[in-house]
Amino acid sequence: AVFTGNVDPAQLEQILKGQPVGIVDLQAFADGQHPFSVANLRAVRALTRRYGARLVVNGSRVIENAWYIQQHEPGWATRSIAEIVRHIAKVSDLFHIDGRQDPKCSTGGLLSTDSPDDYEKLMNEVVIYEGLHTYGGMAGRTMEMFARGLLEMCDEAEVQWVMSQTERFTARLLQAGVPLERGCDGAYIEADRFFAHLDENTQDVFSAALYQTSGVRAYACGRVGRDRLVPVQIPGLAMTNEQLDQVADAIIELYRQRDKVTSMQVSQAGNWRDQMEYHGVFADLNAYEFDTFPYEIHTLERIGSLTRGEREKAIRAAGYNTFLLRSADVGIDLLTDSGTSAMSTDQWAAYDATRATSGNSDAYERLVGNLQEILGYEHIIPTHQGRAAEHILSNIMIEPGQIVPGNMYFTTTKLHQELAGGVFADVIVDEAHDPQSDFPWKGNIDLDKLEALLARHGAAGIAYVSFEHCVNMAGGQPVSMDNMKQVYAWCQSHSIPLFFDATRCVENARMIQSRDPQYRDVKIRDILREMMLYGDGCTVSGKKDFLINIGGIQAFRDNAEWASRARELLRLYEGDITDGGLATADVAAMARGVEEMLNDRYIRSRVAQTRALGQMLIDGGVPIVRPPGGHAIFLDARRFLPHIDQDEFPSQTLAAEIYVETGVRTMERGNVSKGRNPETGENYRPALELVRLTIPRRVYTNDHMRAVADGIIGLYRR
Repeated sequence: AVFTGNVDPAQLEQILKGQPVGIVDLQAFADGQHPFSVANLRAVRALTRRYGARLVVNGSRVIENAWYIQQHEPGWATRSIAEIVRHIAKVSDLFHIDGRQDPKCSTGGLLSTDSPDDYEKLMNEVVIYEGLHTYGGMAGRTMEMFARGLLEMCDEAEVQWVMSQTERFTARLLQAGVPLERGCDGAYIEADRFFAHLDENTQDVFSAALYQTSGVRAYACGRVGRDRLVPVQIPGLAMTNEQLDQVADAIIELYRQRDKVTSMQVSQAGNWRDQMEYHGVFADLNAYEFDTFPYEIHTLERIGSLTRGEREKAIRAAGYNTFLLRSADVGIDLLTDSGTSAMSTDQWAAYDATRATSGNSDAYERLVGNLQEILGYEHIIPTHQGRAAEHILSNIMIEPGQIVPGNMYFTTTKLHQELAGGVFADVIVDEAHDPQSDFPWKGNIDLDKLEALLARHGAAGIAYVSFEHCVNMAGGQPVSMDNMKQVYAWCQSHSIPLFFDATRCVENARMIQSRDPQYRDVKIRDILREMMLYGDGCTVSGKKDFLINIGGIQAFRDNAEWASRARELLRLYEGDITDGGLATADVAAMARGVEEMLNDRYIRSRVAQTRALGQMLIDGGVPIVRPPGGHAIFLDARRFLPHIDQDEFPSQTLAAEIYVETGVRTMERGNVSKGRNPETGENYRPALELVRLTIPRRVYTNDHMRAVADGIIGLYRR
């Protein structure tokens, strides 16, 4: 039976006949397992009216109950969740809801009725026990969250997603034979059957064993002896499918070794579960190791959902330039990873706790101290963005006419070098220009090309070597540790400075960890510290690996003269030397972000997500730059659209088509980005004609990536 929460009308009528009854109380999805039908609700309402009782409905889980009605009750399949919820509420005499359930609020609740007399009585009770009826003991911000949650909980797409997660989770456990009852919000483990060899305390034994093996907390609450179930409840919209799959796998792994688990003895008893304490011996159980995103979803941002026709109008209005699309018209935004990271709760706490000042601040001291330890550089200078650091470095290091060798150009970097009078020279390895090459270190510098420049211009004719980590324009391709060592040794032998563009240094460190056997067991923090040994300084756009929305730095290892000149220009162009033109709060967020970026679990999951998107596209036959890079996947537009000449902008065309087809915003990285020859006015024709799918950090799930891949594969086949 589906509607196991239904009331037996005949039995209810016998009760109503036999004695005065004030209220009949129904729970939507009672105990998280038992939904009722609309037909049964109406039958109960008819009986309560006949015998003068009031029908009270606890709608704390009304959304899940409405979904079951929509899916399983005849005649309701075409009704929206909102319509079904409204019908349930209107059938009842009194409808109440716990704000911590379906409305996703941290606390609070409400009572509602159509009866003026009942409203008056309830209002007076609220004033006595809760607070004035205008706020019910809730803070104003809580009421605002509650009001918003009531609207959002009825969103059709959200409801379907939440329930699909629950169905997927319980199905995975059932397929493995785990004894459970399906719930509206997760799986309710039958602890006595799970540990059939144990006689007592099986619920708390399960909770303890699951935490021991995996760190997952699930526990039975309420009164001792009430039932035999342990609810494993899914927080609403807080976890990805991949995370839930691994939680299920942790339970399955425990179930496979359940016979090893022994009983626990009570050391402190009570009537309530939170009063119970035990002692016992830890069983020798295999631990379950999670390999997924090491964070939960804290705050949601609604995304655009235009029809194909509406997207066609939007891209025409934007001049077929994805940069000019309104963000509200974009479904999944892969335009850039710059400034689009999701900041953590710790970063926001640091942001909010900061005292604004144009003088020295705790935030500045923390940022400088952290980066001195992380990078090993003495002089740390905050800037408002990475390009500000590029501007300062170019102006203090380049004399007019000097060459600046680099491992492929980046737009702003090259422009600042040219504005300072320098001439950029590309010295990246040839493999970087071949999107089909699987060479793992396409960001490397070719030492023979450096030697050729030295022979032509001499050491005095070279301002410095500009060395980018995880080269953006090459497809996010990394630099090997050996190449950094060799290039720095070459620079030192000729007294030529070397400066890193360390914007994606942590992603590069992860690539070294995964691709170089020498570093497989070395922490990211230690790999990064060694990388930075092979340079004299760096510029960083903090909006990438530093996990912030604005900010950057200029850093020098130990050259006080360079640092002094840089600070003089900083005062002129940026702001104070303690903030670089940033709000103090943003400095505080950056100081926390540089700590979080070194978490091995985080950066492993970050790069793995990019690799997974690339592999899905490869499996679908889509031509991409190989191997997948660190921050983005780059589509090879010339192979994707071989019939379009470079002068007809194949990358720009492909980016526009992807948006129309899928709602995904991507970025052109071809001849439009390269620009035109200022002397001839003709388009440059770069070897790489690409479309970049740039993945923001800590924002999208792997399910989003699957949707992106499916859409692009469909477009390619068309």
